[in-house]
Amino acid sequence: MKRITVLIMTGIMLISMLTTSTVNADPEKFPYSPSSDVIARALNFLRSKQSEDGKIGDPATTTWAAMAICAANENIESWNNLVDYLEECINCLDHEKATDWERHALAIVACNENPRNFGGVDFVEKIETFYDGEQIGDRNLLNDDFWGIIALISCGVDRENSLIQNVKRYIIEHQNEDGGWGVSREGTSDVDSTSAAIMALIACGENKSSDVVQKGLDFLRSKQSSEGGFTSWGITNSASTSWAMMAICAAGENPNNWIKNGRSPVDYLLNLQNDDGSFRWNESIDMNAEWMTSYAIPALLGKYYPVNIYQSQENQPESWTGYIRIEGESGTIWEGNVTVSDTVVMAINISTNQMEEHYIPYPSVLGALIEASKIGDFDCTILYYPSWDSLYVKSIGGCSDWWHYWVDYEIPMVSCDRYELTENNRDILFGYLETWEVHALKISLEKTEVRTNEIFIVTVRDESDNPVGNATV
Repeated sequence: MKRITVLIMTGIMLISMLTTSTVNADPEKFPYSPSSDVIARALNFLRSKQSEDGKIGDPATTTWAAMAICAANENIESWNNLVDYLEECINCLDHEKATDWERHALAIVACNENPRNFGGVDFVEKIETFYDGEQIGDRNLLNDDFWGIIALISCGVDRENSLIQNVKRYIIEHQNEDGGWGVSREGTSDVDSTSAAIMALIACGENKSSDVVQKGLDFLRSKQSSEGGFTSWGITNSASTSWAMMAICAAGENPNNWIKNGRSPVDYLLNLQNDDGSFRWNESIDMNAEWMTSYAIPALLGKYYPVNIYQSQENQPESWTGYIRIEGESGTIWEGNVTVSDTVVMAINISTNQMEEHYIPYPSVLGALIEASKIGDFDCTILYYPSWDSLYVKSIGGCSDWWHYWVDYEIPMVSCDRYELTENNRDILFGYLETWEVHALKISLEKTEVRTNEIFIVTVRDESDNPVGNATV
């Protein structure tokens, strides 16, 4: 038998349609977790459409599907031959079309592959060949500039890179008077292009509160229909709604708060999910299901492009591997070993009630919890308190409000995002408790093996390793 160590916890609080689906998803649960029914069914649909060679739909749709799959924290190895198919498809890319290479680069990085050497191709170098000193690709088009920035940032190119900054300036210079952008320099504004422009500008460092971003959001508001979704060329549809939702999230806002005629974009998109998990183009037209579903998944997860940013091995932060246990109100939610380095955290700002992205550049206790949630498939809700500039755990696995954590059986005096894990740390415990006071009691046994009816000594100690008398075990 192995040695048994048990923690007893007493008290605490941590500020630690046509063929549409008959399953009614709750829009208030936005952003959805990867384990939610709405996302799980969408992923199952994509899996059902994957062919033996790894393809989902056509080559272009496969790249969007790869981004959706990875946005949902799926193990890419369980999607048979998907990465191999992306490598084979390099030969299908148009050497004169920048957007082909930009889209493919985004899929490669989403799958945690090296964009500097994938299938023998340096995708950063290839995309840079389309740059003329001012903009990327066709001078008459803007979409290749939007996606060029998003792709290069995803590939790990620094925001301050002169190419990035020059193209950013070019995009801003070609914002239309109505606040939006079109596919081309002279084109009228549309939701899809404006959403991509907003995501590109924020990706390369534009302040979310800047006039250029706010004018872009105002244009999107003007194109929200009475159904709650967004229109492209006069027709409300899931593709435009998904991209608009991603732009809204990138700007730090919650699409659930964008209400038109009593309905939000989340309402509209959920109403387009079919029984098989796929998403329709709109209420009356069901086409390109793999494509529409690949857009809807990251949108409903509250994510946006790029879904991943590549870091070379030499730039990778230190990692921590150790044991974490999460004890809920009525039992263990999850326990096991995790490895964590840096972490991107989606948190609700308590002052604005908006979802925000926060980056923790080191292995943290909160990062370990989030990694455990991915492995254990349970939900976590994180809050951001601006006055303290700290992140706190609101709920884990459906248990809310009363959480605290221990590291190596000691109670830290910092929030869980601020605790940087080192090689000297071994164990993390999250506990759901019910008062402000907290004590961690550790039990040690005199023997590691006992026989039936044999008497042995159990010692209970507190956080300072002092014996505790009159303990009931």
